[in-house]
Amino acid sequence: MATTGGGNTPALLVVCVLLGAAACATSYREIRLSEPAIAAAAGLQVEVQRVFLNDEVIDDGEGDNAALIVELTIANSGPQKYSVKASSLWCLLEVDTTRPNETRLLPPSVDGVGAFPGELPEPLLLEPMEVPAGQTRSFWILFRGYRFPDSDIPRRVLLNMPGAEGHPLQLVLADPARGTLRWNVAPKRSAWMIGLQNDSFVGSYLRASTSSTRIARIASAGPLLWDLGLTETLLVQSQGALISPTSSFSNVGLEAHLTLPVWKWGALLDPRRIGFYAGVETQFLTAIMPPAPPGVVVQPIVYGAFEPEVGLELDVGALRNAATPFPLYNAGRNPIPRWLLRYGYTHAWIGHGTTDGLVSSIRLAW
Repeated sequence: MATTGGGNTPALLVVCVLLGAAACATSYREIRLSEPAIAAAAGLQVEVQRVFLNDEVIDDGEGDNAALIVELTIANSGPQKYSVKASSLWCLLEVDTTRPNETRLLPPSVDGVGAFPGELPEPLLLEPMEVPAGQTRSFWILFRGYRFPDSDIPRRVLLNMPGAEGHPLQLVLADPARGTLRWNVAPKRSAWMIGLQNDSFVGSYLRASTSSTRIARIASAGPLLWDLGLTETLLVQSQGALISPTSSFSNVGLEAHLTLPVWKWGALLDPRRIGFYAGVETQFLTAIMPPAPPGVVVQPIVYGAFEPEVGLELDVGALRNAATPFPLYNAGRNPIPRWLLRYGYTHAWIGHGTTDGLVSSIRLAW
């Protein structure tokens, strides 16, 4: 594994910090129940329309920032207005009905009228839910989670709420004991990826080798995978027309790739795929100069580079859902790979000439 020139390292570190900060923003992913969750009593019918979990739960497991959002439709066919405090709704996580002391309660934190808007509104309120007689209203409510022992074991998920005329209502949202009552969640469609790449140029115009660090965003689009990222490279010239007192160059550039998997085998949650990829990289090579004498200004030596490449890609594994108290089932067929390896050919334009080369890289997604 190679390191890059020290002059560009701070830039890549700044980018990594910014990407990490962006990843901290809370987003919510819709969960599809495999069976309807409906309860009715005394002229009142409650149905769960949609469920959401924040990405931190799906990707990292139950934690102190966990959030479960339940979207309800309440139909009131009775003669009186139905009104209930949102604070009286509780989400229960049961691991075993014979051991009630291990049941966990997720308290309500925020609610709202209508469909969940996709993000939490300001200010955060917990207001009563009211449905006039003969009408139907929709509400959403957020239950705040937390880390607890054995939070990686799937549990029975229940929603308890007061009904009309004192009749309590209980909706079963998930039950691991019933194989068909599960939560279908789409796989991550994009992820961050970091990797190392080595290029060997063997043309008459330039003989050189490079070592680079890459950070990119990888995503799926139907059967295809694509990525777009930032590169930081150290090029060492053994023979060629590029001018540098140290025969070495550093650069920061941009890259993009498109992959079409062709052959697939292995388990659904641990697949292997081989496919063809094509990509391009653009960069500016800056000669690494020796220390200049005091008072002497050294003009930088810069070359532009354009490097298309094609080759084979091996994808190993897949980004999986974390173990949570919710029975999540990955419903996707084109997951983001955990690892990928590439080996290809490039015909690069560098400075005022062209050269052929071989490319090899390894990348890790998270």
